[in-house]
Formats: sequence, C-alpha cells, structure tokens
Amino acid sequence: MEYDAIILGGGPGGYSTAIRLGQNGKKALMIEADKVGGECLNYGCIPSKAVIEMADAIAYLKEMPGVSSSVTIDMKKWQEWKWGMINKLTSGVEKLVKSYGGEVVMGRGVIENSRSVKVNNETFSAKNIVIATGSIPSRIKGIDDVYYNKNILDVDHIPKSLIIIGGGYIGVELGTAFAKLGSEVTIIEMMPNILPGTDTDLSRFVDRRMSTLGIKVIVGAKVDRVTKEAGYSVSLSDGNVLKAELVVMTVGRQPNTQGFGLEKINPEMDGKFIKTDKRKRTSVEGVYAVGDVSGQPMLAHKAFYDAEIAADNISGKNAEVDYRAMPFVIYSDPEIATTGIKTDKFNNIPLATNGRALGMNYNQGVFRIYVDNEFVIKGGAFVAPRASELISEISLAVEAGLTSKDLGMTVHPHPTLSEGVKEAAEATYGRSLHYKSSR
Repeated sequence: MEYDAIILGGGPGGYSTAIRLGQNGKKALMIEADKVGGECLNYGCIPSKAVIEMADAIAYLKEMPGVSSSVTIDMKKWQEWKWGMINKLTSGVEKLVKSYGGEVVMGRGVIENSRSVKVNNETFSAKNIVIATGSIPSRIKGIDDVYYNKNILDVDHIPKSLIIIGGGYIGVELGTAFAKLGSEVTIIEMMPNILPGTDTDLSRFVDRRMSTLGIKVIVGAKVDRVTKEAGYSVSLSDGNVLKAELVVMTVGRQPNTQGFGLEKINPEMDGKFIKTDKRKRTSVEGVYAVGDVSGQPMLAHKAFYDAEIAADNISGKNAEVDYRAMPFVIYSDPEIATTGIKTDKFNNIPLATNGRALGMNYNQGVFRIYVDNEFVIKGGAFVAPRASELISEISLAVEAGLTSKDLGMTVHPHPTLSEGVKEAAEATYGRSLHYKSSR
C-alpha cells in the first residue's frame, strides 16, 4: 500500500500533520520511536507546566499575607498522577490520528529514499515524506552524567539543592519551580543576563522575583567541569567550586537530524536545521519538514502551525507560513509573553495599576502594545501572571490588522488581568483610564 505521506515523528509536528492530512481525506502513516506526543507531551511542555502549577499553588498560599500553611509533597504519588494525565493526552492524540484514517507504527523509522521509509524491518512507501523529528537537549562536551529536562521532571523527591547550568527560559522555569518547592537553587549563565535574547526591561521583573525566592543567579560565568561523587561539584572558570545534590543542564536545544537516514536524501540545510520554503518543502521533491527540525522558533505551537501548512500543500492546496504573529512565552514568575514585532511607539502600563493583579498579590510587571504611526497593532509584550493566556489577543490583532483603538474600545470584563491589555491599547493614543503615562 502506498500512503499519501509517511511522517517521521509523533510529536506536535508529526501528529498534527497526520490529523490534518486525515481531515483532508489523505492517508497518513506516522512513525514514532519513543512515545506518541514526543518530547513536548511526555518530557517537556506538559510535565514542566504541571510542576510549575504545583509550585505556584504552594508559593501562592505561603506568600499570601495573613495565611499560614504547611504542605507535604509526595513526589512519587505526584509522578503517578502526572504520567496518568500525560497518558490520557497521548492516547487521545493517537486515537485522533486513527479516527481520521491514519496509521501509527512504533519503532525507529529510517529513510531509504525520498519515497520510502524502513521501520521494524518493513519498508513503507508514500508519495511524500514529512520529517517531524523535533529537537534534543544541547550538551556541553566533556560534561556528562548530569540531569536534563526529562530526568529532573521525573524525580521521586524534591532535591535539597539544585544547580542549573543555563539561564535561558528552561533553566529559569525549572529553577523557579523547584525553589518554590523547597530546593536551594543556583543558576549559572555565561551571558551577562539571565534570559538572553529577552529585553532586559522585561526580564528584570523575573530577575527581581527570583531574588526574593532566594535563587542565586551567577551570570558571566563559564562551567569548566562537573564531577559526581556523593553529590555534584561544579567547577567554574574563575576557580570557584559549587556543590549540590543535583545538576541540571539547560543550555538550549538543537534540531534532531541524526539517526534516521537524512543523509540518504541529503536535503539543503540552514545551519543545523533542515531548510524549508514557505510551503514547508525541503529541497528534495516530495519531502517536507515541520517543527523544531525545520528552523526557529523551536516551539510546539509553531510545529502545530507548520503541520497544517505542510498537510494542506500535500493535499493540493497552496498554503504558506507567515510567522509575523508567533507568540513566545516564558513560564517564569511572572510570565513573559511576546508576539509580533517591536516598534518605538508604545506606552507601558504597570501591572500595579491592575486591581485583579493586586488581589493576587502581584505588583511587578508591565503591559505593552506596539503600534505603527497609524496605530495599527504590530506586536505586544506582557509581564504578568497568566501572560500566556493574554497574548493571543494581540496575535489576533496583528493577524487581523486591528488598531489599538479597536482594542481600546473593546469592553473587557472587570476585574481581570485582561484589562491591562485594554489599558495598554488605550495608552498608545493617550487615553488609558487608570494610568497617566509621562512618556
């Protein structure tokens, strides 16, 4: 049997492609080497946010004025719950793929040529191949036997002390969560600031919050060596040696392009990524690539989007990617969410002017919407609790070509965090109701 497409990888990019192809009436075969749902559902997005939610709930009660509480954490029971929740998601995804006529084969698929893939000693043929192999954690040569996101999210107890190598979004998210759960946390970052690549006037709120949580942040530091005996010792290039029960490596991720026969078809590359055009086609006819393996940004929701574009093109439609309103979220405390592009036309609305935020015991953060000279919304940046749930309004505004007045004249419920979005829109034309900007 020849399929319309064979998909290598069952993560967000892979299973989304299979589902979309099925919805388009096409026959898809999805091959997954580990677990359906990939890195995101099993070892990344979902379990990391689950541990963050637990940590936030504990810290919320602990820090609320007038509240005294004591919490006991049984991580073994929590892990049972976590995997039960994840298995419901992944089994649901697999059922969806099959409900649309797709087939799922577990095993390591290896490309034989641009029309066939071998898995479990059986060769399958298709009109198209979609590479959705995702990404893997970056490693530092010579530093082994440390934890990565997969390991730390599977611990059966809260470590007394934790050193995190890498102060990007993964390191900050995990470090903040485990500090709230009771670990003594140190984050080491070789760049001058944590969250490199994020505007410092946004990340400063997170930096300040981490300080109040007792997280030690060492910037401009290089790790020379990590040794493991009873615990871990981390040697820095300046001669300092730090000790902790566990060490976690979070120095980024890189596209997964090895071990599945990519060299057999030899597509054009863009650095470490597989190069694709706006229709997610590679340089090899009939071969597509989606998600992390196909370029930045390396985000699950970008993989969902890529998958739809690839599936539509395989199905005979003419679809092209447009990443102009691609949201990016750091699940820090407070959360940082951005979308679109920056302009120099905006006014900041302090989180401290939002009644709902103050009622949540939050006063550090900002709402910001970027517009052009005609007040057309071009992007936004929020630093606030649940900023991840607010940023989509700005992505929609960018996609729809709305002006800040369109958003400012939209009634938002009171009291909500979303009122900060309305106020930020009003601020661009000098009409914010609850804050008078001096800018």
